[in-house]
Amino acid sequence: MWRATAYPVRVFILDARSCFPILISVTHWSLTTLLIGIFGVVFFGTISFFGLTLPAAIRSMRRFLIGPVRTALPTWQRRRFS
Repeated sequence: MWRATAYPVRVFILDARSCFPILISVTHWSLTTLLIGIFGVVFFGTISFFGLTLPAAIRSMRRFLIGPVRTALPTWQRRRFS
């Protein structure tokens, strides 16, 4: 009964997170919201294809931008002029 609770929620083939931009584009019909909805579906479908969730994708992008080396001390405890 509890074995499938960690799987991502899906609506048919789409990730459930991509349904929110679609809902916005359906309730307020314009070209801009349609493009936002399509971009949302493509974005969430892409990260779902790679097996990532949104927080994991954000962490991966942050690691890519910042780099793999992290200092052990917080910024306020570093010695700056030594």
